[in-house]
Amino acid sequence: MKKFILVMVIINTSLLLLGGVIFGLGLLLGGKNNFGFDIKNKVFVEPIYINEYYDLDDFSSMKIDIELGKLYIEESDKCRIEYRLLEEAIPDIKVEDETLIITHKDNKVIPINIMNIDSEEQYIKLYVTKDQYAEIKTSSGGMEIKNVNIDGVIESSSGGVSITGSEADNLDIKVSSGRTTLDNVKYEDLKANQSSGKFVINNAEVGNLYARSLSGGIEFENVTAETIEGNSTSGGIDFTKVSAKSANLDANSGSIKMDGCEIENLTADSTSGGVKAEDTKIDNADLDVSSGGVKLNLIGDVNDYDFDLDVSSGSINVNDEKKDSKFITNDGKGKKIKAETSSGSINININ
Repeated sequence: MKKFILVMVIINTSLLLLGGVIFGLGLLLGGKNNFGFDIKNKVFVEPIYINEYYDLDDFSSMKIDIELGKLYIEESDKCRIEYRLLEEAIPDIKVEDETLIITHKDNKVIPINIMNIDSEEQYIKLYVTKDQYAEIKTSSGGMEIKNVNIDGVIESSSGGVSITGSEADNLDIKVSSGRTTLDNVKYEDLKANQSSGKFVINNAEVGNLYARSLSGGIEFENVTAETIEGNSTSGGIDFTKVSAKSANLDANSGSIKMDGCEIENLTADSTSGGVKAEDTKIDNADLDVSSGGVKLNLIGDVNDYDFDLDVSSGSINVNDEKKDSKFITNDGKGKKIKAETSSGSINININ
């Protein structure tokens, strides 16, 4: 039996090597590693890519729905478009009533590339004026927006979203698959729903911030907000130098971590992973942890706080002093920390 398996491994390896040699010879002799499949006629064809670059009439809003190609949007003093797309995938493009309208056509050819040799990206690049209202949908490729004040709704089915240098009233982001990154942004209301992929914000000022990630987690750094609501089903919530009047955080699988933050009122639920804070200011906290415990190293005076602490399995320590499994003080202090764990200890240091 062992001899038979060895023989089969040798045969399969030899066939793979032979296939690689034949493929390489085919490329050397002028063969192509990319082609297309015509869905309508069910035949293989050579894909034709079109490169275009031209000016557009000025516009201040965009309605975009494209299936193929990454979308780039950049600030410019003149509205222009540039694209490299499969001929079959070139969308309808027009400007009406100061609105850019881009709608996809039914694509009859699927591009196929073997091993991505000499492959080139399909894309649409828009050069637009600073302030834009947008309704954008991309199916494959994602989008990258630089130094444009985008207001509205953007959706990506497959491909990440990157926004840098944007300031507006309201933005609603929906991403099915891909990473979302926002840097140097300012919004009154910012809402993000992420199905698969991490949601990241750096250097932001937001009034009301809502972030939900089903898989991938949430990461904020240098963010100031009035209110924050963060929900992560699979993946942790990481805050670094985040300031908020109120934060409501929920992590089903993954820890909630804070470092160098200032949060007046914190509500945090962690099913698995726990709640941890370092070098952080919190006035009032309500923490519920199923598994993982609570570890808070806070800036302040322990005498300013009342406590309502409860552990089912684990210990309680406040400023390195061990407490009973239920520790409650109700002296009318101005600040309060309430924490309950099912499995895991509570360790709080305030100084």
